[in-house]
Amino acid sequence: DATASTLFPLLSGEFIEQVVIEDLVLDGNRSNNENLDGNHGGCIFLQDCNRVTIRRVNARNNNGDGISWQICHDVLVEHCVSENHAGLGLHPGSGSQRPIMRFNTMRGNDIGLFFCWGVKYGLALDNQIEGNRVGISIGHRDTDNLVTGNTVSASRAQGVLFRAERGPDFAGHRNRIENNVLIDNGSEKTAAIEINGGTQDVRLVGNRMEQKSPAEPRVGIRLGPDTQGIVVEGNRLTGFAQDIERSGKP
Repeated sequence: DATASTLFPLLSGEFIEQVVIEDLVLDGNRSNNENLDGNHGGCIFLQDCNRVTIRRVNARNNNGDGISWQICHDVLVEHCVSENHAGLGLHPGSGSQRPIMRFNTMRGNDIGLFFCWGVKYGLALDNQIEGNRVGISIGHRDTDNLVTGNTVSASRAQGVLFRAERGPDFAGHRNRIENNVLIDNGSEKTAAIEINGGTQDVRLVGNRMEQKSPAEPRVGIRLGPDTQGIVVEGNRLTGFAQDIERSGKP
């Protein structure tokens, strides 16, 4: 029962360096194409590339990811819009080091910003992340990243999710979630910020979190039972049935 399909990124690059991609509109024609996983495609898909700048690109309507880069170091994505994708808005992945994602809008995707495997020393700054199923997802050995100054709103599940992964050795340690605004994220089963698995040494500092919708009781911050060393300080939470659900170790 095997099938073959002609599926490919709209714009792709491999083994390139010092390239600028800017001022483009890339429409994936989602309703007329089959799904292509973001590890293999997107409106933009890069693999084994270095020092790439993506600026003022509108990536939209892809049956897969918007902008995905794998094994790519020092990628800068700024002033872009990535919207209405079946997959991920921005997808730094597969050991990509030092990505900078700033001043972008990610909306209407499955996940807005997805830190994939082994993404380290990244910066997510002043992005608008709205109306996704999950706003920001961090997990498999994604360590030492800073997420700051972003607005995350109307996520149907978590606003910020630390994935459980396969035990502490694979979790997303030493990440900082600081000075963000989170509005109307979560559901009756999920929290606005949720840290799962054996995640350690994460800092949640100075964030403003609001739950304006009265429809369901919500939890602001949920720390799973196997988490350790999670610092929660200086956050302002309003409108939640429970601000912090803490079952992790101090």
